[in-house]
Amino acid sequence: MAGRARADTAPERAHDPEAVREAALKLLERARRTRRDLARRLAEKGYLAAAVGEALDRLVAVGLIDDIEYARAFLASRWSRRSAGWRRLEQELRRRGVIPADIDAARDRLEEEVGASDDLAAARRVVSQVARRYAALDARVRRQRLYALLARRGFDGDVIRRALDENDTS
Repeated sequence: MAGRARADTAPERAHDPEAVREAALKLLERARRTRRDLARRLAEKGYLAAAVGEALDRLVAVGLIDDIEYARAFLASRWSRRSAGWRRLEQELRRRGVIPADIDAARDRLEEEVGASDDLAAARRVVSQVARRYAALDARVRRQRLYALLARRGFDGDVIRRALDENDTS
C-alpha cells in the first residue's frame, strides 16, 4: 500500500486532535515509537496533518513521545553486542526518524550510564569473530574482505585500518 494513504478514519474525526491522541496512544501501547513514525502512521489512517501535529505536541509535552529516550533505548539494546560501528547505528536511527541532535543527546546519555563506546574494540571483536572464515584467503584478499565487512557494518575507515593493522601483526 506504498504511496497511498488509507482512510480508516471517519471524515468528521480526521481533524479531531482528541481522536488522533487516542489513536496515537493505541500505537504507543504496542511499542515505543518516534514522533515521525507516529505522524506517518496516523496520516496513513486518514488523520489530518494539523490535528496530528497538535496531538503529538501534547504527547511530547507530557513525555509520552521522547525521541531522545527512544534513541537511547535503541542504542542501549545494541551496545553490549557491538557488532556495528557508530555510523551504522546512527543511520538506523535516522531511518527511524530521529534527528541528529537527538541521536547525539541519546549517545551522550548512554555513555554517561555505561561509559564511552570503543569502536576500535568492537571492530576487533568483529575481526576475531570472522577470522576463521577468512583464514585460508591470501593476506591481501583477506584484508580487503575484512575492510569491506567492517565498512558495511558502519565502522569508520581509521578504526578499520587500526583494527586490521593490529590483526596483521598478531
